[in-house]
Order: sequence, then structure tokens, then C-alpha cells
Amino acid sequence: MDDKVTYRMFRSTLKSWDELFDEAAEFASSLGPGRLISISHSEDGNDGVVAVWYWED
Repeated sequence: MDDKVTYRMFRSTLKSWDELFDEAAEFASSLGPGRLISISHSEDGNDGVVAVWYWED
């Protein structure tokens, strides 16, 4: 098996949560359901982070 788990991070102190989630959702949709593992988020102060976890070929 050559697949590995990877992620793409969307992070900003200036963008709204809606903007971050929209960017992450657009990227996740481009992967398709077979490659998407999950989407997680966190916040520390004004620093918002959304991570899209997926299988990389």
C-alpha cells in the first residue's frame, strides 16, 4: 500500500470562520469522498485553523 495520510491546513487571523470553512470545503470537495478522511478545526486567540485530512496517492 503506497497511500499515506496527509493534510492541508487553512489558517488565518484575519479571515472569518465562514471564509476558512468555505476554502476548506472547496478543497475537500475536490478530493472526492474516497480520499477524504476528516475535517478538523481549532482556535487560539484570534488564530483560526481548519485542517482537511485525506489520503494522498
